[in-house]
Amino acid sequence: MKYHSYRAVIIGDSFNNTLGLIRSLGEAQIDITLLLVGNIDRLYVSKSRYLKKKQIFRFVNIDDCLPILHQIANGMKRQIIICTNDKAAQFIDSHERELSQNYITPMRGLQLGDMMNKDSQCKLAKACGFTVPQSFIYNRNNDFPESQNYPLLLKPINSTHGEKSDIHICRNYNEVKNCLMESSSCADFIVQEYIEKEYEINLIGVSTDYGIYVPGGIRKIRHYPTIYSPCSFGLFQSIEKLNVDAAPIRKFISRVGYYGPFSVELLHKGNKNYFMEVNFRNDGLAYAATASGVNLPALLFNASKPASFHIKDTYMMDLSCDYCHVKNGTIAKKKWISDFLKTGCQLNFNWRDPMPTICYYLHKIKKRFQR
Repeated sequence: MKYHSYRAVIIGDSFNNTLGLIRSLGEAQIDITLLLVGNIDRLYVSKSRYLKKKQIFRFVNIDDCLPILHQIANGMKRQIIICTNDKAAQFIDSHERELSQNYITPMRGLQLGDMMNKDSQCKLAKACGFTVPQSFIYNRNNDFPESQNYPLLLKPINSTHGEKSDIHICRNYNEVKNCLMESSSCADFIVQEYIEKEYEINLIGVSTDYGIYVPGGIRKIRHYPTIYSPCSFGLFQSIEKLNVDAAPIRKFISRVGYYGPFSVELLHKGNKNYFMEVNFRNDGLAYAATASGVNLPALLFNASKPASFHIKDTYMMDLSCDYCHVKNGTIAKKKWISDFLKTGCQLNFNWRDPMPTICYYLHKIKKRFQR
């Protein structure tokens, strides 16, 4: 089915978050306009077969998107804005009121506001029935309270104001002091009780006119380069197999009033799933849901309520990252090849849409020979 009266307006950078969304919507034959923000098209997302050249706009700064959004507004089409990173989500949130006049926006004229803040998320999550680690807010200009239970987790309160390198596990007061002495632009942190997890779960969902759907998620098996880096290998399963209660998630998203794709990060230990955060955007691992039989972003463009979901267990891999485990000697090549062969979803490479990956590796090879 071709959605002639629908268009997705994607705003984000050139990583898996954007490429996976383009492929999901492209496979559903949904018209796409891409606003690509960044100096370099790292994954060559613009080479995707699902994009038309005249519908790709490039920007160095996110703020430059606004005039183009006003320019391409089209009253004849149902245009839905979908963000693929936190900066884009925050940018659209700051212009919700004006953009909602011509687009279907993530908050449809309202604002996420402090829901981008992890502390606010944790408070609402607890009220909605999640199990939430104990936490408090800390500004690095203040003295860190010495009387604490360790280990603890120190991370930016807002992901747009920090980096992965700002996430620290601290097992005593001296380790906290050493972490805070490191060079960083992050001023405000959330300090959480550290959960010695068995594994992480990344649930993939979408909020539509007909309901909030969270059919499944990824049980993360490997990360690269650290345990708080993106998942490089994992297994997508139904929410029932993951033994996660979807009711608190639906309640949380409903209370916020959010519309569009989202993900929920949990830590699993024993028989409990601990809430970590909600991402109000398309997730970098979300294409695994499409590969498992559930094209969640396409549901935003459906004119009717979807039928029941049929999910198949699917291993996913970020090839370019996961093979580094072999290079570093942390995984035997034989084991990695076995995992590669059973992988049903490669986040980078796709047989139906190979050019982004081909161009990416040709560029890497060219740069190596130029050294």
